[in-house]
Amino acid sequence: MQKLSEVLFLKISKPKELKKLTSDTLVPSAIAKELVQSAYLSFDGFSGDGVGDEVAHGGFNKTIHFISTKTYAKLNELSSAEFSYDSTAVYGENIVVDGIDESDICVGDIMQLGGATIEISQPRQPCWKLSANTKVKNMTSLVFEHGLTGWYARVKSEGEVRVGDELVLLQRRYPDLSIKALNSIIVDPQSSIDLTRSALECEELGSQFKASLQARSKLKDAKNTPIAYHKES
Repeated sequence: MQKLSEVLFLKISKPKELKKLTSDTLVPSAIAKELVQSAYLSFDGFSGDGVGDEVAHGGFNKTIHFISTKTYAKLNELSSAEFSYDSTAVYGENIVVDGIDESDICVGDIMQLGGATIEISQPRQPCWKLSANTKVKNMTSLVFEHGLTGWYARVKSEGEVRVGDELVLLQRRYPDLSIKALNSIIVDPQSSIDLTRSALECEELGSQFKASLQARSKLKDAKNTPIAYHKES
C-alpha cells in the first residue's frame, strides 16, 4: 500500500443551467460542483451529485472525477487565468488532490478512498462545457492538447468519503498506461503504436475513451483531425 495523496476538497452538485459561449441557449450541467465536507459514495456516484447529460457524462466508468492542484496551476498559466480549486468546481471535478497529477495515476489502479474502494478507469474527455463554464474560448482545446484532464474512477465498494481522507494505492497493474500517456496517444495515436495497442487491449480502460482512441487510430492524420466531443452542439 502507498499513500498517494488525500482529499483536499470534495465537491458535488445537481444539474443547473449553463449558458453556451456561442448563444444564449441554456443547457443542464452539473459542472459547477459545490464544496461539501463529506458524502456517501455509492456505485452510482456521490449522494447529492448528478450530471446534466447522462449520455456523455456519468455512468459506471465516470463515477468520480479527480483533478490535481498541479493541473489547476498549469491550466491557469496556459490560459492566463486565476481559477481557484478551493471553491466551486471549474472543471467539473468531484475531488481535488495535491502532490500528484496525470503522470502519477494509471488505468486499472485500485485505490482506497476513505471508506470506499475505487478503480481508475480513464482520462476525462474534454467537451465544450469546459470553455462555457470558464468563459475561456480555447479552454477545451488547452485541456485536450496538453493532457490536463484529470481522471475518472469507477466504484468497487461503497463507503463514506470525507475531506482529509487518504488516497491509498492498493494495486497497480498497468504502469505504462498512465493518464498522461493515454492523453498523449488520444491526441496522436501514431506517436506510440505499441502503447495505443496496449490501451485498446486493456479491459479496464473505460469504453468511452477506448472507442474514441479506436476511431482516432484509424484516421490517416489523427493528430490534426477535430474530434466530435470538442464541438458545441
